Amino acid sequence: MTNKEMEKIGTEVVQRRSAKVAKKSGGERLSSVESTATATRPEIAEILKNSLYWRGRPRVVTDDECAERLNEFFNHCAETGEIPTVEKMALALGVTRVRLWQWAQGEKGAVRQNMIQMAKEILASMDAELVSRNKIPQVTYIFRAKNYFGMSNKTEVVVTPNNPLEASVGKEELQARYELNAPEDDDND
Repeated sequence: MTNKEMEKIGTEVVQRRSAKVAKKSGGERLSSVESTATATRPEIAEILKNSLYWRGRPRVVTDDECAERLNEFFNHCAETGEIPTVEKMALALGVTRVRLWQWAQGEKGAVRQNMIQMAKEILASMDAELVSRNKIPQVTYIFRAKNYFGMSNKTEVVVTPNNPLEASVGKEELQARYELNAPEDDDND
């Protein structure tokens, strides 16, 4: 498929989506990506074209095919200036995001697991650098880091049992301590 053909498909999809959104009103319109997106139509067409580039690729079967396709994916993104994403990487490998996650969990063995995990580290590194340069919003980075890269936002509280009677101290020692600290009776009352 040529770039012109992909661009035409992208434009048609955007136009059909626009027509549907225009018919909606109220809350449905507010939840629509199109009604809230700041991207222009040419930008949307370009983004769609970037994703369509990977459409129809056969699913990788072997680890060698996976490594080759990942290299192609990252090289293509570097050449075109596209931002590589988990979603687009799944398209490039011919699988869904769920299947990609399963591979990252080791479903296809340790070699494939390591490849996917390292590819996701590249994506995480890129996101981290983009946010540190203020090129993407922090909330976008936080969402992606939590959902794709295993980061979490939690506070851990360590509770240490504290027994004021010190159960490990013997009865005699406790009695001696309390006798030493007891107020003395004054016989001169």
